[in-house]
Amino acid sequence: MKRYFLWCGVALLLVAPLHARQQAPAEPKIVLDVWDAVYVNGAKMGYQHTTVEQQERDGKKIFHTTRYLSLTLKRYDGVITQRMALATDETPEGKVVGVSMTHYLDKDRKVVQSGRVEGDKLIVQTPGGRQSVPWREGVIGYYAQERLFQDRKAKAGDRFRFLDYQLPLLTAVPQDVIVKEPEEKEVLTAKKDGDEVKGVNVRKRLLRVEILPEKVKLGDNTIPLPRLVLWLDEKLRVVRQESNTPLGLMTLYRTPRALAEKEGVAPALMADFGLNSRIRLNRPIDHPYQAHEIVYRITVKDDDDPTTTFTRDGRQTVENVHGNTFDLRVRAVREPAEGEHPDKVKEEFLKSSYFLDSGNEKIREQAAEIAGDQTDPWRKAQRIEKWVHEHMKGSNEINFAPASQVLNDLQGDCRQHAMLTAALCRAAGVPARTAVGLVYSNERDLGPVLAFHMWTEVWIKGQWLMLDAVLGHGNVGAAHLKIADHSWQDIQTLAPLLPVTRVTGKVRVEVVSVK
Repeated sequence: MKRYFLWCGVALLLVAPLHARQQAPAEPKIVLDVWDAVYVNGAKMGYQHTTVEQQERDGKKIFHTTRYLSLTLKRYDGVITQRMALATDETPEGKVVGVSMTHYLDKDRKVVQSGRVEGDKLIVQTPGGRQSVPWREGVIGYYAQERLFQDRKAKAGDRFRFLDYQLPLLTAVPQDVIVKEPEEKEVLTAKKDGDEVKGVNVRKRLLRVEILPEKVKLGDNTIPLPRLVLWLDEKLRVVRQESNTPLGLMTLYRTPRALAEKEGVAPALMADFGLNSRIRLNRPIDHPYQAHEIVYRITVKDDDDPTTTFTRDGRQTVENVHGNTFDLRVRAVREPAEGEHPDKVKEEFLKSSYFLDSGNEKIREQAAEIAGDQTDPWRKAQRIEKWVHEHMKGSNEINFAPASQVLNDLQGDCRQHAMLTAALCRAAGVPARTAVGLVYSNERDLGPVLAFHMWTEVWIKGQWLMLDAVLGHGNVGAAHLKIADHSWQDIQTLAPLLPVTRVTGKVRVEVVSVK
């Protein structure tokens, strides 16, 4: 079962945003072309390529900057490549006039999201259509960010703030900058060894810069984005940057192209991020999925409001709060409660969206076939969960894709199971959404752990009930700890998975009691 748990690929959303290339003159002038070698927990995993083109548009000078990130990762013994490209169009003063993002999915599919600034609005074009969102004056582009410290002649003790636009979140995020004292730090330099280029670590005295983003609001969740630490050389150029991501400690070294593109460690030697994301428990749980109630003692580090890291509702309650430690009492809810008055559910949980494309003809046909003559919403949803469980083939080498593509391929991990179940439920007339959190597993090598996971929730008689097509039990007990949920409406990125970043690498969990 472990192979189907959630891999936190959302780390790609937390590095540098990318933007799709807009139409440009035939021969734009390249004013910057730099490469970064990407390491995760000390192992070479990929590269980032940043290019800046000077273009002429309607007689005006525009700088188009693209950041392309490519990572090769090992997940539950499977090796996958994650790619994303972010871009900005800006004036010579750094004022952003356009943004874009390309997220490369499975089987050469990609999602392109782009926007242009019109006054105080950003007009965003996505696969699902156009929308207008508020735009804040003062956002600066990637080229301006590359030049930021040189233009300001940064020195130790400086403090300032700038606005960076996060297209996956459709919001401008203030970034607080603190320039610290210089310190000794390693950088990566290239050395020729015959025909081979090798990386050599060299210690240099570099100016340290810390960048702390403001928290962002995503639905009902407030998400802290990771702190970024930069090191500047004597010319105030960024030569090393570092941040804690769901994958681990990600370090980028400014290097020549040959070194940046050089292949990393062999797959057999890569750290397995699926296994490494496990949270070890103090003891095993007998019959975990049949348990009626489990109390977990949770300690969260580096969070100023730790009790909000997990959902609080009729199923989960927070008790015995002591600083950053609290008890989370989780109760099993296996059937709709009698006597509930069904409130009207929001339309977004029934509508077709880009990833939960319940309006797709094949999705609708399959949902009708599975539901058959069943009219009870809960029994229909259970039938769908069972069908997905029985027909999906487990695979950790599948990237994110719309539910209709999952139906076509019928393979994937917990993400694909959850998305397909939710889309089929909506197509059958049952309101649905997905949830992310942790689930109990007893691993042969690690022992009892909690693993990051994704499942489906359906609206029945005025309440949300859980289904997990990976397990196929027809209900969910107390072994699932919920962090957040999302409808995926008006979303073409993996932003709904971001709430797990409040927990990855930051929690200790103990089992207090089991009933």
